[in-house]
Amino acid sequence: TITVNGYIWLHRGVYNCSVELATGKETQKYIDYFMHCVRMLRHNGVEPYIVFDGGPLPAKKGTENERGQKWEESLARANMLAAQGKHSQARDQVIKALRIENVKYVVAPYEADAQLAFLERTGAVHAILTEDSDLLVFGCKNILFKLDHAQCTVVSISRSDFASVTACNGVSLVGWTDAQFRTMAILSGCDYLPSIPGIGLKTAGVYVRRHKTAEQCVKVIAREGKKRIPMGYVSRFKLAEQCFLHQRVYDPARDELIHLTDIGDNWTEEADSYVGL
Repeated sequence: TITVNGYIWLHRGVYNCSVELATGKETQKYIDYFMHCVRMLRHNGVEPYIVFDGGPLPAKKGTENERGQKWEESLARANMLAAQGKHSQARDQVIKALRIENVKYVVAPYEADAQLAFLERTGAVHAILTEDSDLLVFGCKNILFKLDHAQCTVVSISRSDFASVTACNGVSLVGWTDAQFRTMAILSGCDYLPSIPGIGLKTAGVYVRRHKTAEQCVKVIAREGKKRIPMGYVSRFKLAEQCFLHQRVYDPARDELIHLTDIGDNWTEEADSYVGL
């Protein structure tokens, strides 16, 4: 069983019928595409477990305007349904088809990424099919990218292979802990806090290898005086990290919302509101 970010297939399906959707014509093409993907996996002995995004995560309120504009611009032509604000309608139609064919699915309370990570973490699935590298930051073990239906290929990334990555784009992961990898990813820019301009993955990797913690990295960046650090960046950074560690997810076995991983004794109301109530 593999869990799949349902919106990947939904977006691609919508692209195939963007003209019909833009002109208000009824179409089933996006549903047909989605179910074709489901049947393709099943034909090859793989059972899909579909995950859809739920409500907006409170942590993204500070970056929604900036990132949301870029996101809409990039999807406007390919995703007319989304542009008309009909994500949930399209999702509901797909869910009807999933029910007919007895395909497991879940609508996450907030982001699909955290829900995907939870399903893998609890052993409900063996791997995750997505196009979002953030799943690596969530600590997922086996991720499948770039599924090509025509060529019947997929890119597989295993967490256990990280130690063998000696120099990928100038970033060596040898000897890195999960915390250091997460720090590098957040420092290079993520959806949960404003970014420091001029710091990409390679630069963030250099800072983290030399200075280990986010606090020390930010101190050095400030001392260098070459980059503008957003107000309250360190405290926002810590809250952003909580989203990757403790975001709210749905536990199907218990039929309740829980944190992705257990929270400690020092958990605060601010953090709780940030990762979803």
